[in-house]
Amino acid sequence: MARIVVIGLCTFVSLGALIFGMDGGYLSGVLAMPNFIEDFGRFNDRTGKYYIPAGRQSFITSFPYVGQFLAALSGGYIGDILGRRWGLFIMSVASVIGVVMQIVAKNEALFVTGRFFNYVSIGFATIFVPIYQAECSPRRIRGTMITLYQLNIVVGSFLISIVNNFTQEVKSDASYRIPIGLLLVLPVLIIPGLPFLPESPRWLMKRGREEEARKSLEIIHRGDVGFSVESEVLFLRATISEQEEINKASSWADCFKTTNRRRTLLAVLIQVMQQLTGVSFIFNYGTVFFSQIGVGGPFIIMIMTNLVNLVGTIVSFFLVDKLGRRPLLLAGSVVMFTGHIAVGIAGMKSDGNIAAQRAIVAFVLIYVFGFAASWGPLAWVITSEVSTNTLREKTQALGSASNILSSWLVTFSLPYLTNDDEAGLGPKVGFIFAVCVIAGGVYTFTWVPETSGRALEELDELFQQGVPARKFKGHEITGAAALVKLEKV
Repeated sequence: MARIVVIGLCTFVSLGALIFGMDGGYLSGVLAMPNFIEDFGRFNDRTGKYYIPAGRQSFITSFPYVGQFLAALSGGYIGDILGRRWGLFIMSVASVIGVVMQIVAKNEALFVTGRFFNYVSIGFATIFVPIYQAECSPRRIRGTMITLYQLNIVVGSFLISIVNNFTQEVKSDASYRIPIGLLLVLPVLIIPGLPFLPESPRWLMKRGREEEARKSLEIIHRGDVGFSVESEVLFLRATISEQEEINKASSWADCFKTTNRRRTLLAVLIQVMQQLTGVSFIFNYGTVFFSQIGVGGPFIIMIMTNLVNLVGTIVSFFLVDKLGRRPLLLAGSVVMFTGHIAVGIAGMKSDGNIAAQRAIVAFVLIYVFGFAASWGPLAWVITSEVSTNTLREKTQALGSASNILSSWLVTFSLPYLTNDDEAGLGPKVGFIFAVCVIAGGVYTFTWVPETSGRALEELDELFQQGVPARKFKGHEITGAAALVKLEKV
């Protein structure tokens, strides 16, 4: 019961991730809906049917990532100056603007502009949600709390895939406007709750607002009889002072100096590798992909895919702080490689072969489970943990921006790789992603440290001392971060 307030706050904040999941999930289904294809596609005189060319499909799907990228970069500045709560408010307003524009859109330009604003909201969510969760959670459950971010992305995608399945047969533009309209529910729920949300105590201490930090800690740890507010304030004051002495400046350039370079590269590369595993292949184009290879019931298959995604994320939710980050990432890499390589092999014989088509679906589900239980949530967990207090917003922004750029690259390229009017690889694109997964596994084994069970300030000391990645777990701390022993969790 002592942690019920922390769990409630982190759950509320992670509603911002639902926007992410529902937006990406609804488009995957909408792109395959006859009414949307007719309203925003072209008529093929040869086949007598409407279709969306690869170039237009790529534009609709990938251009909004520009808004997400810009928001991720500016989010670091906003979070540093205004704090986490104001960042969440701006995120919610951008979402309302974007959803309304998409609901009323009658042409491609307005529709894509609406998605641009929605992805601005998503960009802010990638900054403010995991940072708030990391800064407010006790170290023993921090990984679990940050995993709520990915869990809500998955829940959002799952719920909207069910809605898509029910509205796909509607004989009007309501078939795709209803799923879009449901996105309004999320910011409407978030905005009224923000005045009651305590600001991050670490951000308040960094800004010199110690009394407000005390009040925030009292709210967050209400009912925790073993927690001492004064000990935590002393701990934060000492460690933040030490870090500010080491990192006197906090410019963007400082992210690439001394030991911060290692932290920044960890945050950037873990996010790049996450996207290169091929998640956008499934969740941005899944319904279209399953339709292209001739599998029956593509909307039902996407519900199954999202359900497996949800189950995998729940598994990660319970294991991330028990097994640690590295074991889950490495195990997930093995499962994802198996799924991708099998999809590629089955894709070589999938034309008219029902058994091969079913095998593709099965191994896609295996890949999705491996991703959801490991790289999906853990990329965000590690990015939120590895930065120093003085550069946390900027490091998170660089990690998020790297994720967005990589996602845009994959999303933009996929129609040209898989569609029949271009390269026509179809399922054989699995071979490409399998190679990327191998690279991610090697990167994890060599460079990714074990961050579980450590306070954020302990991790600062380990990075400052240059401790190798594979020795993080058992290394003893000696500096100001040793005061973490006063924290009772």
